[in-house]
Amino acid sequence: MVGDAVITVDGVSHYYGSGQLRKQILFDVSAAITAGEIVILTGPSGSGKTTLLTLMGALRATQEGSLTVLGHELNGAGEGDLVAVRRQIGFIFQLHNLLDALSVTENVTMGLPTELGLKQKEGKSRAIEMLTSVGLEDRVNHYPDQLSGGQKQRVAIARALAARPRIILADEPTASLDKKSGRDVVDRLHDLAKREGTAVVLVTHDNRILDVADRIIHLEEGRLSTFSEAVRASTQRLLATLARSNRVGEITKQVAEMPPGQFTKFLEDLTGEASQLLEVMTLGTDEAFEVMLAQMIEVLTLKVGQLLDADRVSLLLADEQRGELYSMVAQGESGKPIEIRIPAGAGIAGHAYRGGQLLNVPDAYESPLFNRDVDQRTGYHTKSVLSVPILDRRDKPFAVMSLLNKKGAPHFDERDERVVRDLVASIGVVLRTWHQAHRSRHLARG
Repeated sequence: MVGDAVITVDGVSHYYGSGQLRKQILFDVSAAITAGEIVILTGPSGSGKTTLLTLMGALRATQEGSLTVLGHELNGAGEGDLVAVRRQIGFIFQLHNLLDALSVTENVTMGLPTELGLKQKEGKSRAIEMLTSVGLEDRVNHYPDQLSGGQKQRVAIARALAARPRIILADEPTASLDKKSGRDVVDRLHDLAKREGTAVVLVTHDNRILDVADRIIHLEEGRLSTFSEAVRASTQRLLATLARSNRVGEITKQVAEMPPGQFTKFLEDLTGEASQLLEVMTLGTDEAFEVMLAQMIEVLTLKVGQLLDADRVSLLLADEQRGELYSMVAQGESGKPIEIRIPAGAGIAGHAYRGGQLLNVPDAYESPLFNRDVDQRTGYHTKSVLSVPILDRRDKPFAVMSLLNKKGAPHFDERDERVVRDLVASIGVVLRTWHQAHRSRHLARG
């Protein structure tokens, strides 16, 4: 099912306007999309992503170059050929285009082509199946004006999937969806691609779903590049303006003053960038890049402690060769950094690391797991501890974040556990990026 090119773009250029107002949007773009492949198309606003998508969908006339979709050459094609191509494509656009006079199920059924030969009962059954797959099983008899914006988008997605098309073209399909709904939708697209050999081309700015792609390509000012090339270029700019300047100091102050909601969004964006960098980590041999990430991780760790009202917070990394946990971030007296190195299986942090499970200990000195050595050495008195393991890409613990002594309360509660799990999962992506950069640079030095 995978391997045959269903879309071939060869030297395509596109223009808007005429005369002196004529403006070129795409410049000699070439790409091939194969059956069963999920390709994500990224790029800034105005780079030509939607134009390229509508050309692939035979919704716009091809002006220059060759564009072949499902064996049909679209440049110079007649309306009959264009319609034949469109009938084999499922479209998901930001505007859901539902008919208000029809129920949700009827809107999906309307998207089923007559060529499928489905009877009315069969069409309705498939529509309900698709609506259920996007989490709308309790909305099948509702009308569009009874739905939220995100629910309407899911109806449009169900409509596109119902015909089981050979190609899915999606323009920001998760833009109006929450994190869970967006993930459910892209997982459904992934299953369709792999099970039925459907090619999926997806335009998105959503960093949370980049992992679903077999390949990521990037448009910048109408010119196509590989995602790796784009990230390398942007990272070099980042290093020039951030790592080799004092910008991290500015960001430290900004992060410390961020309200929780803004910090969560900042962390989500940063996590997305780190996820992308992990895919092209040959650039991790730059020392300035490694130092910048280390500083950022310290900022994020301290912010987590602030958000959870912890008196102190530490981030311990595993040294498997020595069988130890050592501190990357650890607060001492008056917030000054201290160095901690403990056996990997010792103490509450060590047990969280070894077991791969969060540990919330309300009274440290009453716990048989507690290691008093650090308290005795530093003069600190630990009362309550919340330790969370951080996992690598294979879901194996490689670090632990520990929060000490809840301010204004005897211990950390279940809400703190939920919050820290989410934050640490995101910080873990940034930490993995640093870890890989650190390892790459030291390997490069021999």
